[in-house]
This record gives sequence, structure tokens and C-alpha cells, in this order.
Amino acid sequence: MDSQSEPTHAVVYSGSDAGIVRDAAAESTVLDESDAVRSVEGGVTELSPDRLAGVRLAVCELTPGTGADSLAAIREAVPRVPTLAIVTDDDAVDEALAAGATDVLVRRSGVDLSTLLARRMDAVAATPVEPSLAAEPTERLLDTIDDLFYTLDADGALRRWNERFSELTGYNDEELDGMDALDFFAGADRDRVADAMKTVFESGSATVEVELVAADGATIPVEYTGALVTDTDGTPQGIVGIGRSVAERREREDRLVRLRQAVETVVDSAPLTLFEVEPDGTISTLRGETLSDRLQRRITRGDSVAETFTDRSALRRNVEAALGGEASHGLVETGDATLETWLQPALNETGSVSRVIGLALDVTEREERAGMLDQIQANAGEVIWLSTPGKESMDFITDSYGDIWGYPPERLEEGLTSFVEATHPEDRDRVEAALAEQREDPDAYEETYRVVRPDGEVRWVHDQSAGVYEDGDLTRIVGIATDITVQKRRERELRLKNRAVETAPVGVAIHETAEPSSPITYANDEFESTTGYDRDAVTGEGISVLGGDDTDDDAMRAIASAIDAGEHYSETVVLHRADGTPFWGRIDVAPVVESDGGVTHAVSFLQDVTESKEHAQEIERHLTEFGEVLAEDLGTPLREARDRLAAAPDDGSETELRRAERSVETALSLVDDLATVHSFSVQSRRLSESMRGSELTATDRDE
Repeated sequence: MDSQSEPTHAVVYSGSDAGIVRDAAAESTVLDESDAVRSVEGGVTELSPDRLAGVRLAVCELTPGTGADSLAAIREAVPRVPTLAIVTDDDAVDEALAAGATDVLVRRSGVDLSTLLARRMDAVAATPVEPSLAAEPTERLLDTIDDLFYTLDADGALRRWNERFSELTGYNDEELDGMDALDFFAGADRDRVADAMKTVFESGSATVEVELVAADGATIPVEYTGALVTDTDGTPQGIVGIGRSVAERREREDRLVRLRQAVETVVDSAPLTLFEVEPDGTISTLRGETLSDRLQRRITRGDSVAETFTDRSALRRNVEAALGGEASHGLVETGDATLETWLQPALNETGSVSRVIGLALDVTEREERAGMLDQIQANAGEVIWLSTPGKESMDFITDSYGDIWGYPPERLEEGLTSFVEATHPEDRDRVEAALAEQREDPDAYEETYRVVRPDGEVRWVHDQSAGVYEDGDLTRIVGIATDITVQKRRERELRLKNRAVETAPVGVAIHETAEPSSPITYANDEFESTTGYDRDAVTGEGISVLGGDDTDDDAMRAIASAIDAGEHYSETVVLHRADGTPFWGRIDVAPVVESDGGVTHAVSFLQDVTESKEHAQEIERHLTEFGEVLAEDLGTPLREARDRLAAAPDDGSETELRRAERSVETALSLVDDLATVHSFSVQSRRLSESMRGSELTATDRDE
């Protein structure tokens, strides 16, 4: 077959494994002519120009022995064809790029090279090659990269560099030409670079990170990678390499170090536990355990999650889920503790979970306080509220707000104006003014006002507040509002009862029975009017203060005993006013019984019964006068009749005489009784005359 009949080749390959390239071309979506891959082990010179004209992609495998010579030959033969270089390690990447490769694929173990090569061949084959690159492909490529490119001769003198090298060092091309590589370093870095160059000549490559000293004296951290350049006989010719500024990397590393120190500081100074779980479930890293006894008992370095949490707790389930790639955050119960946990799976380069990073905070006390707050929220009778200082929002309010105001607490989220609108119209202006002052001095706020519920019912509320301060600044206002409707009603009833007692038509005195002699603690107006004593005069005195010369001491002792014992008792006795005048007084005693059945006070009711007493005495006087008349008018005739009967002749009827005699004796006995009554009434008439005289005297004084 002559050369004209041989097929053209879409891909030319230089290397020892053409089969892998053919397999990749078969999988390619761009290069589907798998039978048109030509291996050129003897070099591209064996192909005619006609066949080279149809080449769309060149693939060249660089080996440590051949270096980039085969790639350079292909680039020279097909300068306008994109070239994919295959290398065995990362150190050869820079060398391949320097030789003009369009892209570089690093052969790694454990990777499906055929599939990866197919994708890379598609990408490179679709990459256009500008005609201008054919003339100086290497120079243009080197000047466009951000890294420093350099070549050194065997003596370490700089022979080739790119624009980035000149920009970073601050030297121009004339100054750089022939400079010794060690001239860019100082001190220990100079020695480290010299050792690295020696390593390149001995082993073929080396990497070193040092501080480059620029022309203006500034230092720049740079990582240099160098590879040995040899001729076809293997004789060392120099070093080719790449320098990459690591200033940003070092800055990132410094930030990471500072961040790590900050995290460790926070963990070590707070009740936090930071731990890591390996893929096998072993807890590998633990920090902060000494600050959380509960967590130290639950999480121990070196234990497995399954051993630590044998009860299939939520924390164990969350850790196992994180090992499967699922992050989580939430509260978990671990027996005697409540933990807030954050679990984050850490992924490796292949996308699988390499470990789980966990953070646990012991929030047992916080949750207990939250539970108590929930109980307060649900069961507090008073309305507990928390607002911003400017009343822009209500941060917290208990459910009892609805019980008092008749509106759901959520209504306040629409604006605090609804709170003011529910205030009774007569109290609204005062409350608004007080709320304005509350913003300036919340500790001084204390108001009692009425609210009108949606159903029209009016409730009384006592509201007060206090400020919450942080570093001297008012941050919140907390308050408590109490429903005092029942209290107000009782106060009103008490005022009514007090008024009734105060204006009662009988004297009322209240005695404290717990004290000796049961002293009077209160007396109403009628008591003052009846006794002539004002309140101050009788306060602290016993009921005996009303006694006097004409008072029956036994009766007064009985009254005092009933007061002390908290018993019901009633007595009418002669009492004396403040000026000493006597009067007939009726005293009724009643105990004040508490809800527990105890008696601490007694009430004495006093009435002036002199008038009624005198009326009875007036009747008695009339009876006495009638008795006197009978005694005087009947006594003499009856006695004469008796005497005559005694002197009657013996011939009279004895029976009749005896009957007459008994009748006369009976009449005389009645006369004697009337005389006795007359003698007892003398004292009563004297006392009544004394009382009437005192009344006349009082009247004269009033006139």
C-alpha cells in the first residue's frame, strides 16, 4: 500500500501504552475514530506530511528517562495541534507546560485512567491553537502564567525567566540576565536554596519554601519547585522550575491558626465539649471535657460511639447519621443531662466522610429554667411582660394576658397601641403619660387603671415595672400586671360597711381580744356622742372606762369577761359619761370570727336606754304611790276590824269569826307588802332624779 492510500490519523501518540489511548478515543464524544490512533514510538518523523495534516490531537507520555524531548519533537512537527501530556508525578507538570503542552494529565493509582483520559482528550481536542503560538508557544505560555518560571544553568546562573519573575523580584531583564540564583536570598534561606539545588542535581527534583528578597529589599514567601534538565546523553544541563508566591496561603494559614486558637480558647473557657468521631465510630479528639462533668461521663476519648451510647440515644443516632453525611443540630437527652449538639461531617477529596466534628453544650440548667418559664407562662395568674425600652415591641408576655384583657397575647405583636386602646377612656390619658415617663425611668412606674374587655366587662389592673440594665444601659423593661378587680370590689364593700358602721344609730366599739383587757381600737361617732369620750380618749382602754360610782361592778366584770372570751352577752347597767354623769346603757357583745374559726376581735354595741328605763321606773312609782294609798287607807280600818273581832262576845259563831279574822290578816299582809315595795323604790327615784338633773344641766350647758 503506498503512502497515498494510507489513512490519516486523528490522534498521534508517543509513549509505551497506545492501547489506553485507543480505549479513551473509543469513549470520546469528540474523537470517535478509534482506529485512527497512531503510535509513533519511533518519532513523528516516520509520518508523512499528508498524514500529519489530519492530526487533531497529540498525546505524549513523559517518562523520567526521556524527559520532555518527545513532547518537544511533537510540538515541532505539529505546532498548531493541541497537545496533552501524560506524566507520572506532580513534579513533571511544570516541565511539560514549559515544553509547550496544552494540558497535563497526572497518572495516579486507583483512578480509571481510560475514562479520565477520554474526558481530557475531548477537552484538549476542542481547544483551539492560535497560529501565533506556533512561532513562540513556550514564551507566550510562560508569560501568561501567574507563577514564576525560571531556568538555571549548571552553575546556578539565571538563563531564562518569564514576566512574572521580573515583576515579583523587581529586576528588569538586563539586571536578571546571568544573576546567580542565590542572589535572591539571604541568611538561612540562602543556604536552604543551595541545598535544594544540590538535591536537584542528585535526585532530579526538589521543593523548598523560602523568603525571596526583591530589588527594593521586600521579602516575599515563595515555594520553589525545580527539576533537573539533561541532554540526550543524560548529562545535567541545569534546572528548570516554577516559583509560586505563598503569601496568600500563609495569610490563610495564619487566619486558620488564629481561628483554631480562638475556637480552642472558647471551648476551654466555656461549658463546651468539642469532639471528633472517626469513620469507625471512635472518638478521637476531645476538648473541654474538664468543664462539663456530665459530658465527661458520657463522652470519653478512645471509646466508640456504640460503646458510649449503648442505649440508642438520640446523640448516638445523630452521630451515626453524620457519619453517613447528614449534618444535625438540636437538643438530645442523655439520661441525667440535656445537650445541645452540632454535628458536621467532614469530607475528603473523594467526597466521602473522613470524620465527624461534634460540638456539645450542656444546657440542662437552661432547659430547666426554660421549663420553669413555660410553667410560669401557662400558670401565672399575673401578667408578666418584657418589652424594649422604646416600647417598639413586646418580647415576652404570659398567656394570662388573655384572661384579663380578653385578647390573645399575639395581638400585641401587631403593635402596643392595642394595649392602650383597651384602657378605660377615663384612665387612658393618665396611662399614656405614665408610659411615656416609663421609657425614661421604668423603676418609678406604678399605675392602677381599668381595662375594658371585648365583652364590655371592666377589670381593674395594678401595673408596675423595673428596668433591665447591661453595662449601665437600659436594654429591657420587665413588668407585672395584677388583676385587682376582686380587691377593688372588696375595698368598695369595705368602705360601704365602714360607712354603715360609722353612721350606725348605736355606739360601736371594736376590741382587740388578743391583748390584755381587750382594749378598744375603734369607736364610731355614736359611741362618742353617747359616752362623751372622743376616739383618742377611749383607744387602748377597756370597757371598764365607762364605769362609775353607781355602776354595778359585777355586771361590768361580766361584760368584760364576755369580750375577752369572745362570747355573745347582753347587759343593761348604769354607766357614766366622760363628765361623770350616769346613764342607763345596754351593752351587747359579739365576737368577730375569722375564716379559720379564731377570734381576735370583739364588738360591743352601746345604746342609751335611760328613757325607757325611766318609763319603767315611772310605772313603778305609780304602783308604789298606789300601794302607799292602799297602805294608808286600808291599814287602819283593817286593824280596827281585827281588834273588834278579838273583843266580840263568845256567843258569836266561832267559824264565822275565824273566817273574818283570816280575811283581816290577809289584808294586813298585803298592806305590809306594799309598804316594803315603797321602801325599795326610794333608791330608784333618787337615781332617776339624778339622771334627769344631769340631763337638765347638759341642756342648760347646750343653751
